[in-house]
Amino acid sequence: MENAEDKKKENAKGQPQEAALSVKSGKHLPELLAPAGEAIAVQGAFAAGADAVYLGADRFSARAYAKNLSGEELIRVLDEAHILGKKVYLACNILLRDQELKGLAGLMDPLYEHGLDGVIVQDLGALEFMHKRYPLLPLHASTQMSIMSAAGAEWLKKRGVCRVVPARELSLAEIRSIKESGIEVECFIHGAMCYSYSGRCLLSSMAGGRSGNRGRCAGPCRQPYHTEDGRARYYLSMKDMWSLGVLEELLDAGVDSLKIEGRMKAPEYAAGVTAVYRKYLDRYAAGKDMRPEQEDLRFLEGLYMRSGRQEGYLKKHNGRDMISLDSPAYDKVSEEAKRQLREKYLEAPLKLPVDMELFFHAGKAVRLSAETADKKVSLTGAVADMAQKQPLDETALRKQLNKTGDTPFVLRTLKTDTDGRGFMPIKELNGLRREVLEQLKDELLPEKRRPDTDVVFPAAEQHLSEETKLLAGVVSPEQLKAALTSRMTEGIIAELDLFTARPEEIAAETEKAGKKLYLRLPVIVRQERYAAIRHKLKKALAYPVAGVYCGGIDALALAGEFLPEERLIGDQGLYVFNSLTEGGLSGLDGLTVSAEFSGKDVTSLPDHARTEWIIYGRTPLMYSANCIYRTKEGCRPDRGLTCITDELGHAFPLRPVHEYCYNILYNCVPLSLHGECLRHWKEGGFRAFRLEFTTEDAEETKSILSAFEAILQGKNTDFPLSGAQSTRGHYKKGAE
Repeated sequence: MENAEDKKKENAKGQPQEAALSVKSGKHLPELLAPAGEAIAVQGAFAAGADAVYLGADRFSARAYAKNLSGEELIRVLDEAHILGKKVYLACNILLRDQELKGLAGLMDPLYEHGLDGVIVQDLGALEFMHKRYPLLPLHASTQMSIMSAAGAEWLKKRGVCRVVPARELSLAEIRSIKESGIEVECFIHGAMCYSYSGRCLLSSMAGGRSGNRGRCAGPCRQPYHTEDGRARYYLSMKDMWSLGVLEELLDAGVDSLKIEGRMKAPEYAAGVTAVYRKYLDRYAAGKDMRPEQEDLRFLEGLYMRSGRQEGYLKKHNGRDMISLDSPAYDKVSEEAKRQLREKYLEAPLKLPVDMELFFHAGKAVRLSAETADKKVSLTGAVADMAQKQPLDETALRKQLNKTGDTPFVLRTLKTDTDGRGFMPIKELNGLRREVLEQLKDELLPEKRRPDTDVVFPAAEQHLSEETKLLAGVVSPEQLKAALTSRMTEGIIAELDLFTARPEEIAAETEKAGKKLYLRLPVIVRQERYAAIRHKLKKALAYPVAGVYCGGIDALALAGEFLPEERLIGDQGLYVFNSLTEGGLSGLDGLTVSAEFSGKDVTSLPDHARTEWIIYGRTPLMYSANCIYRTKEGCRPDRGLTCITDELGHAFPLRPVHEYCYNILYNCVPLSLHGECLRHWKEGGFRAFRLEFTTEDAEETKSILSAFEAILQGKNTDFPLSGAQSTRGHYKKGAE
């Protein structure tokens, strides 16, 4: 685990370490970014060699159950980091409602003033808020945004983002492509992994109301599930990743920041993992052998790792060996290892070395200077007395000036000019030392910066459409055929690949039925498939298409190559949680209500004229690069819909999307607002209500369509599904 340099300068327990200059070489050396769930973890990470840390405040963080830091702690951490030449990024990576967004300034203003180095954001409304209010603040797109293509990165770059944390499922080649777009790229290299693409998971939200998009994931992917053969295993539980084996290739790709996951883990974890990766980064910079040593691998395996190790998606698309099928638990960590880490890093804080010069002569004013890097402070104190008994000799003076205490400094050298006859009260000498170091600290800190402007939120009045349309989304030819016979449905939303399988026929059938045709792009638009999807969309747009549904930023960027914004509709994955997001996407023809909204949340949105509300359909809970079939029995391109069942007997349909190699896991029962939709149909003035068909056959599709048509016409009808066969989702309370 240790560098040779570490072995040369073993630190006694609790003794501060001197901050060293970064290793310099002709090679690109990225930032090493460590997690910090609490203040002591910041200290340990910096001592172990991190260039920066990312942490959360006591609100607005995607790790709501970490200890996180108060506003005062954050400011102290910022100041100490900047004195050491380190950086601090704030994770503000959850979806925010309007009332929360309006309270963001109270947290962010003082941090911005103290030079916060960057903020990690998921919510597009929060992004707009910060871009306007804090013009000098670097904005980083969270992995929760699920950016998977260079086009998606470019879309964000135009909106003020300087760094992207792409989806963890991307390959090295895809990461290189995003980097070539000219934006900074930050990649996860170690730690826990979600089964779903980040930001694409609603499993915890729908299972228990605790939303991962709100920082409160309950981890249902770490529970056992049965497949159709009846065997229960942990099919959704990913092993933790490590990247030592592919680190050199990742570095050669030009990544700007290497990110260690783990704000929920112990401070010893952050320090230990950071130390190992620091060792290999320094080796890379020095042109040395990068092959991982067995000692380091064993050390990492014993430090909060889940069921062995795997290298993530950098060099493979998916695989059975990436899943902790038999147990999702962490291996036990050695108490001796934790003790050593505490002593070496957590109890030995990193401090900046200072060189002092002291003039101390009896009958003359005492002068003290402190210098570090290119900053120097000199102060003159009181006149030293002639010693009556015992003068302050060089040893006594050094003893007092060496007491840097809880400051971020440690005395490196002291030059004294003394006649050996002077004396002054120790209290005065200590006071002079404190004042010099405090002024040196101020010299090293960045100048205060002020927020640029207040952000104006859209007016509360609602914009209503004249008439709400009824639309049907379909994924199969049978569903399409059934939807075309519907009397009230004005438009059909067909998946791109469903349409391009027989475009002329479907276009003719839709026109004959008197309905508008909309296309839906794949939700997962990765760089590796971007050109293929683009080619299909270009061909499809040769037919009369009313608009294109985009379920993410990558899809929005792709469709924007061919169509103006007013022909694009934001789908479920393009989250709209507040009025600033709605306003920021004002050019789009329509936006889809979040599945995590309550009915009250929906009706409070100001722009109903562009709002589409899904009133029926199985909510997609996960989109995953890993595949149940691949894990269970090997790749089977001929296999279709299957299901997994939890310990309570809830069966979740799972659909493999073979064309683009991802799985969609749907909720165990469909959302159905058949008891609530008539009132909103009459009162709301929405752009559209949508029925989304996923697993239904032709007869089920016809039955559901007929029932909703009758309900929206005010007719009494028996709904085809019982209360136990459907859910109102978050309609009553909204996601936590």
